[in-house]
Amino acid sequence: MDRLDGLTRDCERVRFGDIVSTIGAQGHAPLLLVAAVLMILPIGMVPGVGGALGLLVAVIGAQMLRGHRGIWLPDFIARRSLPADRLSSGIGWIRPAMAWLRRHLHIRMEYISSSRASLSIIALVLIAAGISLIVLGAVPLAVPLTGLPIAVFAFGILARDGAVVMAGYVMLVALVVAGIWVL
Repeated sequence: MDRLDGLTRDCERVRFGDIVSTIGAQGHAPLLLVAAVLMILPIGMVPGVGGALGLLVAVIGAQMLRGHRGIWLPDFIARRSLPADRLSSGIGWIRPAMAWLRRHLHIRMEYISSSRASLSIIALVLIAAGISLIVLGAVPLAVPLTGLPIAVFAFGILARDGAVVMAGYVMLVALVVAGIWVL
């Protein structure tokens, strides 16, 4: 979060490509977490941002499915940007939650958070959710509700906490059932 906050200094907008290069090739989970948190925050409801974040999530999912460790973004996504002040305020808003999570996440049931089968299922979910946000990004609550299970998956993968990944699966099923019920 400190490195991302440093990107927001002395500029008006932050490009997605800069966010990816700042996070580095630490795997998919940190960037997925950043994308999901941006989806959940009000910035995710800004017209166009939800669709761009959806594309980013779909690209991450595709790269996870292919077994890539680092992240590569197509140029048209890397050039997209978001307001630096909104990114900075979002980072400040989530710092207390990050500290709380750091204390409560543990390595457990690692076969669920790290197995190739589970990561492949999560990758397929990311691709489907990301592509759907290209259309559903215009619906006000679609982006944050889609971002919630994605954030839970990212936390679980990052912390190698299978219980958290299972919570992401439960949340995803609940959202799909609720979506079908609403339709």
